[in-house]
Amino acid sequence: MAASFAFGNVTRILAFLERMFRVLGPSPHAALTGERPVPRSRVADLSHRFISPAGVHRFLFCVRAALLAHGSLEALYRRAREGEDGGARVWLGGFLSRFREAWGDAIPRERDFLFPDPRKGSACKRHNLFLRWMVREADGVDLGLWTVLAPRQLIVPVDTHMARLGKWLGLTARNSADWGMAEEITDAFRAVCPEDPVRFDFVLTRIGILKACTHASRGTCSRCPLAPACSGATTAFSPGG
Repeated sequence: MAASFAFGNVTRILAFLERMFRVLGPSPHAALTGERPVPRSRVADLSHRFISPAGVHRFLFCVRAALLAHGSLEALYRRAREGEDGGARVWLGGFLSRFREAWGDAIPRERDFLFPDPRKGSACKRHNLFLRWMVREADGVDLGLWTVLAPRQLIVPVDTHMARLGKWLGLTARNSADWGMAEEITDAFRAVCPEDPVRFDFVLTRIGILKACTHASRGTCSRCPLAPACSGATTAFSPGG
């Protein structure tokens, strides 16, 4: 749920999540799988950027439907993977399609944003982020709760920060932050660490989130340890300082 709404300003993301989890109480799982669904009136003032209160309510309904039908989100992912040999893109596409089906035809823009389709090219940044949290071993960032996938099968979550750094570091030749770019960056990481290619995601993305990349300030790239490998730094960096 946190991953699904991880878009926009970090401060606003956290504020929205605090309000949503306050509505759901100490056990979101219990609230969503209770005898009665969360009433729409409980989320009447819950919105996040262009996701309306109606969209938030429908999102919660879809998660409830998945939990009641399959027992857990991991069980739903396992079901979506059964008999499918297409790899991460097909598996995630099948998983998310179950939520779109439960959502129905109402407010389709919000539906397709919260539950995008990687088979149509979406990078699915937030859902690949969710998978890395669930699959990678608990390390203070990730939780290591799922066994349906191995870390080597994950795809790097590509946001604007990863897309920019991936391009500058020569990890991808693509210009669009789509599924193809996510696969190219993952393949570049996999060449270095085949068993856990996504391990590099957090440290690189944080450079952008913390505004630690100084490429925009001419002459300061020499402070960055990535500068020797960064094509974006060529006009502002020289080995001699």
